[in-house]
Amino acid sequence: MNATDLAEFMRSVQGEKDFTEEDAVKRMAELLLATQSSSNNSHYKNLKLRGFTHSSQQNPVLEPPMRGLDLPTFLKFLLNPNLNGPISPASQTITQDMKAPLSHYYIFASHNSYLTGNQLTSKCSTAPIVDALLSGCRVIELDCWEQHGKIKVLHGNTLTKSVGFEICIKAIKENAFKASNYPVIITIENHLKSELQKQAASVLKEILGDTMFIPTAEDRPPLMFQSPEDLKGRIIISDKPPGEPVGKQIAEEPRALSNVVKGALRRGDSDTDSLEGEESSNKETFGRKAQERVMEKVAHKMASIESRDCDNEVIPKVHEFEELLYIYCAKPSEMEERHVKGGPLLAGEHALMANLSEPQLGDLIKKHPNSLIEFAKTNLGRVYPFGLRFDSSNADPMAAWIHGIQVAAINMQGRDRAVWVAKAFFGMNGACGYVKKPDFLLPGSNMDVEKIKSLEPKLCLKVRVFLGTDWHRNYDLLKKPDYYVKVAIHGVPRDQVKKHTKVKYRSREPHWEEEFEFRIRVPELAVLRLEVREHDKFARDDMVGQACMPVTCLRQGIRAVALQSKKGAPRRSKLLCSFELHPL
Repeated sequence: MNATDLAEFMRSVQGEKDFTEEDAVKRMAELLLATQSSSNNSHYKNLKLRGFTHSSQQNPVLEPPMRGLDLPTFLKFLLNPNLNGPISPASQTITQDMKAPLSHYYIFASHNSYLTGNQLTSKCSTAPIVDALLSGCRVIELDCWEQHGKIKVLHGNTLTKSVGFEICIKAIKENAFKASNYPVIITIENHLKSELQKQAASVLKEILGDTMFIPTAEDRPPLMFQSPEDLKGRIIISDKPPGEPVGKQIAEEPRALSNVVKGALRRGDSDTDSLEGEESSNKETFGRKAQERVMEKVAHKMASIESRDCDNEVIPKVHEFEELLYIYCAKPSEMEERHVKGGPLLAGEHALMANLSEPQLGDLIKKHPNSLIEFAKTNLGRVYPFGLRFDSSNADPMAAWIHGIQVAAINMQGRDRAVWVAKAFFGMNGACGYVKKPDFLLPGSNMDVEKIKSLEPKLCLKVRVFLGTDWHRNYDLLKKPDYYVKVAIHGVPRDQVKKHTKVKYRSREPHWEEEFEFRIRVPELAVLRLEVREHDKFARDDMVGQACMPVTCLRQGIRAVALQSKKGAPRRSKLLCSFELHPL
C-alpha cells in the first residue's frame, strides 16, 4: 500500500474527505517512528476488513514510507490508537458558542473534591482537588469546619482526616487553568463562625487575587448569569448550604436507600458483574437479601446520629464573606416564598443555584419533571449523591442532564461508570469543562418531558467489534481466557441500550465480527461505552478494560479503541472496531 492507496483508504473507508497523499506520507512516517516490527502477527491473519483487500505477499518488514506499507504494518497502523483513534480531532478544540449565560451549559463538577476515598474514614488532601482540575472539572467543593480554632476542610461528622483550607485554595489557584481557561467555581459548604468566615474571606482575597471574580452589589445574586467567555480565567465563589440530613433524604424517597444498598452489594456494577440476563443462584440471592437488611439497619442508625448532630447548627451571615459570592446556592426548603414542599421547582427574579439531593431530584423527576427543565433555563441546578453512598459511588448523571440540571456533582474518587461517562461527556468541546445544553432545554423551547420522550431518532450508529488484542495481563492460569464485549449507549431513556458480543472461549486474541445498531434520538447527550470482560463460569466476570466516547465525537471507519482500567488508567489492551454514523 503506497501513499496514494492510503489516502484513498482514509477518504473512502475512514471518512476523512480532505485526506491527501501528503497527509498519507506524514502518517506513514509517524507510524514508522511509533512502531517496531512484531513477530506475533497472529491477530492479523483472520481479520476481514471491509474496504481493504490484501493483494501482495510482502514479508512483514517496515519499509521507508515512500515505498509503502505491507499488510502487517498497515494493520499496526489500524491498531494504533494515537494514529487511528475513534475520536475526531475537532472535538479537541472549542466548537460551541461560549457567550451564553452559565445556565445554558452543563458544567463538569466534582463532589467532596478533597476526599481520597470513602466518605467516612478516608484522608482529605489537595491531591484529588488537583486531579479533578487536571481532568477538566470546573466545580470544586470544599466543606469548611472549625478545628482547634483553624479552618479545616473535611467531611463533617465523620472520621475523615482534615486538610488545611489555605493549602486547598493555593492548590486550586495553581492548577485552575492548566486543563481549561474557562471559569472555575469553588463551592464552599460553610460551617464556620463569624470570625473564621472573615478569615476565610481574607485567605480567598490574598491567595486568589485578581483571578477571583467579585460581583458588584447589584449582582449578588444576578438577574442573569454571565457567560463562560466573559468569566474566562476567573475563579467564582459559590456558597453551598449543608446537604439535607440523611434521615430526611430517606424519608423523602425511601426507595433511594434500598437502591443504594443494592448497588453497594453489587459494586460489581463496574468491577465484577456478569453478563446481563444471568441469574444468581437462590443461595446467593438469599445471602444478598440478608446483607441488604443488615446494611439498611446500619444506615438508619447512622442517619439518626447525623440528623441529631446537624439539628442545632446555625450559620451566621457575614458581610465580608457574603460579598464574595456570585452564585447563591439554596435548598428547595430555603426557597419557601416560591416552593411548596412536594411541589414544583420555581424560578424567581434572580438567578441562583438550586441544591438538590439525589432523592430530591428523583422525587421531582417523578412528580414535576417539567419544572426542572424550566427552572434550569435561567438558573443553575446542582444534584449531589445520596448521603448513604459511603463508598463514594455515584448516581447516573444522565438523570440530571436530561432534565437540564447543569451541575451533577460526581465523586471522582468513586471510579464507577458514572465517572467514566462524565469524563467522556466532558471530553466534548475541547474538554473545557463546559458543554452547551441541547436547544430543546434552552430558553425559547417549548419542549416538555413528554415531547422529549416522543422524539424520533436523529442518528443511526453502527458499531462493529472486530477483535481484541495486546491484553495487559492473563486472566486464567489454567486455560486461555474467555472474552466478551459489552456495547452500551448512555443517554435519554429511550436511547439507553445495553448489548454484548458472544463469549469467545479459550482465545487470547478473540475475533468477534459482530455488529450492533443504535438509533439515537438525542445524539448531543449520548455516550458509547465499550467494556471488555473475561467470563468466569463459577465466579463474577473480570473487568478487563473500558472506553467511553461521546457519540457526536466519533469518527467513521475502522478505528483502534484504547482501553482504560476501572480507575481510568491507560492500558495497552485495545479493541479494533468500525463505526458508521448516518443522519436519519
